[in-house]
Amino acid sequence: MIRRNVIRVAPVAGLAMLMAGLAGCPSIADLPDELDVATSATEKHKAPRDSGLPSAGGRTWAAFRAIVPGESDPAATPGPYGGLLTGGLLERPPAGEQIFRVTFAEDGRPVEVSENGFFLTEIYGRRVPVGGAWSRATLPGLFFRSASYGIEIGGRFGIAIVVQVRFGGAYIGRAVLYAWGTQAAERLEGTFGYLLDFGGGPLEAALSATGDQYAFFATPVE
Repeated sequence: MIRRNVIRVAPVAGLAMLMAGLAGCPSIADLPDELDVATSATEKHKAPRDSGLPSAGGRTWAAFRAIVPGESDPAATPGPYGGLLTGGLLERPPAGEQIFRVTFAEDGRPVEVSENGFFLTEIYGRRVPVGGAWSRATLPGLFFRSASYGIEIGGRFGIAIVVQVRFGGAYIGRAVLYAWGTQAAERLEGTFGYLLDFGGGPLEAALSATGDQYAFFATPVE
């Protein structure tokens, strides 16, 4: 079966190329120096740019969609980083399957996403750097850069990776990958989600900010 991200991203990419040529080059603001990071559905804490999860440092963790009997798509509720949680544009991984792996530096900063099988693989590929300068996407003409924001407090964690996307010199939009929950020595579990936000770019009138979230857990593999 063809995934929803293949069906929907292909026309979006074509439209982005067309609109980027017509709309000029909207200025691209720098990634924020700090971010209000969700540690639950109701609580946020400020985290500086290029921060992460110190307890996860120096290891690679595999994140899986948790098996939750009767779990359904969210009912168009506001997301923690804007937009609406509507089930999103992307196919959910089957319950119990790996979403991707994340490698953390010694200080807890996420530095790479690998084995990416579900999050816009056709654009970013299966191995995606986190942080640093603009990187070339798999889709010709598309570039992205990102920064991480993370916090651990009172036995809970919250982390977000903000990704900016441009086509040539024109800003297209941003994505936010996030997770929150509880932590133990060898396990993270809670909620994983994402936001796709085309505000400020040439697709703003055609595509609203939307996202999805679902239960997940992560365990170290290295």
